Amino acid sequence: MYGTVEIGGKGVEMVANAASPYRFKQIFREDFLKRAIETNENEAESIDLFVKMGFIMAKQAEKADFSKLNEDAFIAWLEEFEPNDVQMAAGDIANIYSGNAETKVSPKRKAARQSEK
Repeated sequence: MYGTVEIGGKGVEMVANAASPYRFKQIFREDFLKRAIETNENEAESIDLFVKMGFIMAKQAEKADFSKLNEDAFIAWLEEFEPNDVQMAAGDIANIYSGNAETKVSPKRKAARQSEK
């Protein structure tokens, strides 16, 4: 699923796919799906979970080299934004991850997707 999430007035492209939970585990050393079930009732923990997934999805959109990413890279990414900007976008991140978001696909990416069909 492709989408753009506005974080602090900046559009951040994100990609969610079957690799996302595996990339999450690679970087954060925890099972995303298991934690999502466990944190279902705890809003603060759910927000933290989707902030981290937002990082994964943003790096997937950038086609970043995941062998070079770690928690320090996550912190550096967070430092690009004002306090609470990413937390405020957690719901939009969750919607893209779950496939419930209306995507804002750029014309370039849209043309590429159509040519794949």
